[in-house]
Amino acid sequence: MSPAVHPPELEGIAHRWVVANGVRLHVAEAGVGNPGPPLVLIHGWPQHWWCWHKVIPLLAQDHHVVAVDLRGHGWSDVPEPGGAAYDKRTLADDVVALIAELGLDRPVVVGHDWGAWVSLLVGGRGPEVVRGVVATAIVAPWAPIPKRDLWRFLYQPVVGGPWGVLAHRVLGQAVLKQIFHRASHRRGVWTDADMEPYLERYRDRDRAAAGRSMYATFMTREMPAMQRRRYQRPIEDVPVLMLPGRRDIVLAPHLVERGVVRPNISMKIIDGAGHWVPEEQPVALVEHIEAFLTTL
Repeated sequence: MSPAVHPPELEGIAHRWVVANGVRLHVAEAGVGNPGPPLVLIHGWPQHWWCWHKVIPLLAQDHHVVAVDLRGHGWSDVPEPGGAAYDKRTLADDVVALIAELGLDRPVVVGHDWGAWVSLLVGGRGPEVVRGVVATAIVAPWAPIPKRDLWRFLYQPVVGGPWGVLAHRVLGQAVLKQIFHRASHRRGVWTDADMEPYLERYRDRDRAAAGRSMYATFMTREMPAMQRRRYQRPIEDVPVLMLPGRRDIVLAPHLVERGVVRPNISMKIIDGAGHWVPEEQPVALVEHIEAFLTTL
């Protein structure tokens, strides 16, 4: 069957679709019934659940693992592809509703990139929803970005501006390919085959529009509020671990560290990784997650 019809297969994974917050979300599950704390894995842009394909088999040895495709991504539904449905608080509402629909008992949410931002918003709901948050390759939504570092985010008007849908789809998807290459810890890590599961999804106009909306919403609403310290207060009652890649050129460790403002928030740097931590250093990431779980 066409890859547009079915998600890629991974041994030990079961796929299903769950309606949460009024949106049909695709989830990939493994390790159902395992005794360790349940884990919800949330991808970033321009990816989907497959970004965890090296991580899931390791975590599923001891945990019930649920990797979700956010609305507009992967194999989930695409409501209002070019509209305002991609406010990250709305995505966090989706995840909270998904946790309830699946009957998960206070899982630990693990996010990458925008998925990490969403994880922190979910964690802000408190310990009655989650028992911990692991956020990799993201800055904290309560830590404004210094003006001297704003140059790191100049790609955002390209992918989130008026021509953002074209940036996702034209010229052989050259813009997306360059983002994968340049955000890695070294050139040549990503092959065309590695990128194809993600590029294939963005050949769909609606999903490309949803990807654009992720950034348009951030640039026009979320980042201005963040810069004025009016977006989200620091999490105080849920343990948080921030995990930047040492060679992440956008979400650099010194920016991530600005979010470590409470005793419950800590940071570890993952060596040998740029932005794509789950795929560049899956074993190190899992080791940090497991060590974090022992502290809960």
